Amino acid sequence: MRAAVFYSPNNISLEERDHNYLSGDSQRGGVLVRMNACAVCGYDVNVYRNGHTKVRAPVVLGHEICGELVESPNISNSRTYLDDDVSKLDLVEGTRVVLSPVVPCLNCMYCDIGQYNLCINLGEIGSSVDGGFAEFVRIPNNTLRIGGLIPLPKSLTNEESTLIEPLACCLNGFKRINSFVNERLEDKTFVILGDGPIGLIHLQLAKYLYGAKVIVVGRVNHRLQAARKMGADFVIELEDNKDSPTCAIKEVLDLTDGKGTRLSIIATPNPDAFEVAAGIASKNSIINIFAGMPRHRSFQLDPNWVHYNQIALIGSFSATPQLIHESITLVTERRGINLSSIITHQCKLDEIYKALEITEEFLGLRVVINSF
Repeated sequence: MRAAVFYSPNNISLEERDHNYLSGDSQRGGVLVRMNACAVCGYDVNVYRNGHTKVRAPVVLGHEICGELVESPNISNSRTYLDDDVSKLDLVEGTRVVLSPVVPCLNCMYCDIGQYNLCINLGEIGSSVDGGFAEFVRIPNNTLRIGGLIPLPKSLTNEESTLIEPLACCLNGFKRINSFVNERLEDKTFVILGDGPIGLIHLQLAKYLYGAKVIVVGRVNHRLQAARKMGADFVIELEDNKDSPTCAIKEVLDLTDGKGTRLSIIATPNPDAFEVAAGIASKNSIINIFAGMPRHRSFQLDPNWVHYNQIALIGSFSATPQLIHESITLVTERRGINLSSIITHQCKLDEIYKALEITEEFLGLRVVINSF
């Protein structure tokens, strides 16, 4: 098969590989999936440029995957990892699927309670195991055992199906937020810091789940215009200078009559976003750090500010197969979650460098590779 193999920062090679090879994992076997489409995540660009501690090169990147089963999976060794609904799924040759990219160890305390995304020895398709920037991807056994292959309804296109996994990650964040909200949310003004695809998915969820008034803060005009079309009540476009955080704080406070916001979601790796989130937080508010940050950047946090203002600072990471099921239901209901609106470019696998460049330069929203 053809595959785009990452070797080191700025070094991806288009080459022929054995499609039966399962990289970076002692498990052999698994199940083979023929790629229909794979979206390019900002994480993929970050790895391409800078590498990552999670990545075991050489490896094929890409984890936002829609494909078709080449063979029927054997999940007879699933033990108790699959719930009743998942165990009844009809996964046969030719079934179109999305997948959970997590490869859990199934031996730690988090795996025991079904929080596979928090596995102590977590592997990930597209990081430690070959991913979707190839004609085929082989799914490890432990991903099968947790129900990590999920069949798709015919109503969803291959392209929008690639965004089911990031939607599930965003949904995970909102479920984390809900665990901190024990009283009725009377102030439903949410601020989303980040105007990329993930920020826009958060926007759609905030509208659908809460009917919230949403302020989107970003730096790219065409993305902020897309946010308006998707229902953002206000957008704030920042200049690329050192005063941007201060300006953003002032504008949000002006829009909220000085009260600030009850919920902020950091959906950008820009380190300034944390300063903004802290500056606009109202009392009894929640800040969710969704995006990973540069490793060299640290933040100062005043514990008295957290204490006296009753601030909940939380994080969310990845998703479980169950959340992917819930995300498919959300999209198929067509009640406000429109993943196709996030997709602006489609490329061939041979155009992997172009796809990475479009993503890196913010030339659109999501790029999907759909010709292999």
